[in-house]
Amino acid sequence: MSAARVRVLAQHAGTLGRERALQELVRRLDAAGLLAAAAPRAVIHVGHRWRSDLVVATARALASAIAERSTSTAVMIEDAGATSNGTAPRDAAADASVTIAGVAAHALRVPEHWFGSFFLVTVSGAGPDPATRISAVLDAQAESLRRLDPTLPPATAAYEAHRLFASDLAVACATACLADATSEACWLAGANDVAVEIALMRASGCDPSPMPYVRMLAKHEVLPEVEVDGATAPLSGYVGPAWRAEVHAARQRFATSRHAVVQDVIAVRRNLKRIPPAVRRRLANWKRSSG
Repeated sequence: MSAARVRVLAQHAGTLGRERALQELVRRLDAAGLLAAAAPRAVIHVGHRWRSDLVVATARALASAIAERSTSTAVMIEDAGATSNGTAPRDAAADASVTIAGVAAHALRVPEHWFGSFFLVTVSGAGPDPATRISAVLDAQAESLRRLDPTLPPATAAYEAHRLFASDLAVACATACLADATSEACWLAGANDVAVEIALMRASGCDPSPMPYVRMLAKHEVLPEVEVDGATAPLSGYVGPAWRAEVHAARQRFATSRHAVVQDVIAVRRNLKRIPPAVRRRLANWKRSSG
C-alpha cells in the first residue's frame, strides 16, 4: 500500500510579527477548507503540557475564525491550564468514561464525550521528552487517556488516541528557540495529526524515521508522505537525546517482562492448588471402575 501525500501548512512570524503572522495562518487554513466545521459543535483542545501564551493566542484566533465562518456551530475552548488557574469551570462530564478493547492496549478507559459528534481542533506547544524525544500534538490528544490511566505508556496512549480520536485539525506552535519565548513564532498545521508531528520533527532538525512515536505508528499503519507548504525558522531545543529514550525503552521492556513473569507465577500457583483435588477425583474414579 502506497503512502498518502499529506500537506502541512507552515507559517513563521518573519517580518510580519506574531499577530499578523497568526492572522495569515488563519487565512491560509480557511482557504484550504480546514476551518469548515460541519458538526454542531467545535472543540478547541489546548494541550496542557506545553501550554504557552502563543498556544492560547492561536487557540483563541482559531475559535473566533470558526465561529465567524460556521455561525450554526457552537465553539468551545477546552483548556485545562485555564481551568487549573480558576478562570474556567471544570466539566464534570469530562471525567465520565467507558472501558473498551484497545489495539496497543489490552483494555482502555476512554472519555464518554469521545463518542459525541463535534469538530476537533488540537492546539499544542512542543518540547523534549525523555521517553519519546519530542512531545507535541500526539501527546496533547492523549491527555484524556493518560489522566484516566496514568500507568498507560506514552506511546500506547498516543497511538490509541490517534486511532480513536484524531483531530480534524492539528496545530503545533513553537518559537525558534524553546528556551526563549520571545524568539520567532512558528506554526505547523494540517488535517493529519501524524503529518504535523513528522513536520515538526523535521523542522527541529531530526530524521523522523528512528523517533519512538514514528516507529510505533509504523507497526500499525502506513505513514503519510508529508509535504510542507511554507517554511518555519529552524527550531532549537525541541528534541531530547536518543540515549535517554533508549534507556527508557529498556526499562519499559524490563517492566513489561517482569509483569508477564508475575502473571505467570500467579497462574502457576493457582493451577498447583487445583492439582490435589484433581488427583483425588481421578483416584476415586479409578477405584469405582476397578471395584
